[in-house]
Amino acid sequence: MFSSRTNSAAPISVQARGTLRLGATAAMTAMLLGALAPMASASEAQHARVAEQKAAVVGLGAAAADSGAPRMVEKGLDERLAALPADRTMEQVLEAMYPGDPSAQKTVLAVLNGDVEPARSRADKRAVAPAGRPMMARSGWGTAWKYTKCVAYVAAAFVPAGTAFRAIKALGGVKTTAKLLVKAGNSDDFLKIAGGAAAEIIGVNGIKDNCF
Repeated sequence: MFSSRTNSAAPISVQARGTLRLGATAAMTAMLLGALAPMASASEAQHARVAEQKAAVVGLGAAAADSGAPRMVEKGLDERLAALPADRTMEQVLEAMYPGDPSAQKTVLAVLNGDVEPARSRADKRAVAPAGRPMMARSGWGTAWKYTKCVAYVAAAFVPAGTAFRAIKALGGVKTTAKLLVKAGNSDDFLKIAGGAAAEIIGVNGIKDNCF
């Protein structure tokens, strides 16, 4: 006599079903994390680039003073500029940048108007190549004066009713915006750093000529 056999599988226990569910959940979580990882990496990379650029421009203000450019009074600058009339003149802007210092105001205005060449620091005057050809300034003379001029034109656009006002504030104010512009060196790189705020700033009169 032959014994009968059954092909029916043994029922899965509650514990086994729970294990399978946990395994499936873990697999789905891993897939989601894998899909989100590139987006997170891209976002982190963008933030890292902005932070790197901001860190790189911190010393521009100090370099301006070392280069022979007058030292502007940065504390409270945005507040002084915001209080100026909408139809402000460059003379009024410079009064806000160098309060109580008419000599500095006159010097920078002459440079902005192209009447005189910016004064070099003593270190730069000594930097002469063997054949009498000028060497690159060791104290960042060109960049420092560019920062000074850039601040003036960003400041002229820092009008509460103007389209660039909110964009400049979003980037950290007049000084930080000018530093980011000078560090970027061109419109495309500034767009990468500043994002949507950049378009309102780049279109301001004098920005491209004096900040790039």
